Amino acid sequence: MRFTRVEHDSDEWHALRSRHIGGSEVAALFDLAPEDTPGYARSRFALWHIKAGNAPPALVDNPRVSWGLRLEAVIAEAAAMENHWSVQKGGYVSDIHCEGLGCTLDFVIDYDPAEKGPGALEIKNVDWLVHKRSWDTEPPPHILLQHQHQLAATGYSWGAVCCLVGGNDLRVYRYKRNDKIIDGIRKRVAEFWRSIDEGREPPVDGSESASTVLIRSLYPAVADDAIDMRENNEWAEAAHGLYMAAAERKSANAAYELAKNRMIVLLDGHKRGWGNGWVVNTAITPANPGREPKPGELIGKRAESRSYTAREMET
Repeated sequence: MRFTRVEHDSDEWHALRSRHIGGSEVAALFDLAPEDTPGYARSRFALWHIKAGNAPPALVDNPRVSWGLRLEAVIAEAAAMENHWSVQKGGYVSDIHCEGLGCTLDFVIDYDPAEKGPGALEIKNVDWLVHKRSWDTEPPPHILLQHQHQLAATGYSWGAVCCLVGGNDLRVYRYKRNDKIIDGIRKRVAEFWRSIDEGREPPVDGSESASTVLIRSLYPAVADDAIDMRENNEWAEAAHGLYMAAAERKSANAAYELAKNRMIVLLDGHKRGWGNGWVVNTAITPANPGREPKPGELIGKRAESRSYTAREMET
């Protein structure tokens, strides 16, 4: 297997990604991409416009991604020692059986005493609570799809997802190549690129990703005029949907404000509270009277704000 060695976030790396559905993007084609994944290509609608060149590539520059990249080699080395592997850094690779399917492989397992041939090694650095809530006995669906996507691109028959939990608990999940899943991935990738060639835009969805693409890229400016929609069959349904959703949000906001104010009184000036199966935490955004105005703002200064979250206690 020949890899293209490219630096993460370089122009060459972005150019390769623009021509392929990557491992971190494939879950969007199955409507399984979680909203907290880095970047904003988390919906099929958003991903379509990015790959069609109508929107810029998804942003992936945040502390979690940066620290994950810094720790990759350390985690891979520890996994290799514990599992008697020989590993090497991966690179960019594309599927010879499906045009437009490619991925950046973290590492290659050159040798494993229990396997024949090399394996794909995916590295994850995960918070303890996130692992407890989302991983259960194995990685969540979008990571399982990502790993089979990597096996499709490399042609390998097996691989592993290696996860460092909470900075001190190393977990290894081994998987064989699943040709049925890979066939499904290839079919969706091929159909996705075919829809771009034919100009068949997927329906818009309500995700934050779709909103970002719509507002920042497709419709960044609003003309101060009106458009006649009397001949548009979708107009009445869409307008009624907006009216009803706004009413429901208003009601939900009122219920939230009541619940929040009750909690403020019960906390009595404390930041956290717990008991009878529930934990409540206060997140405080401090005041910043000297903040520069954001685009569209007249005044940049910010008053202190507080938000409250409740969750059931871990058992």
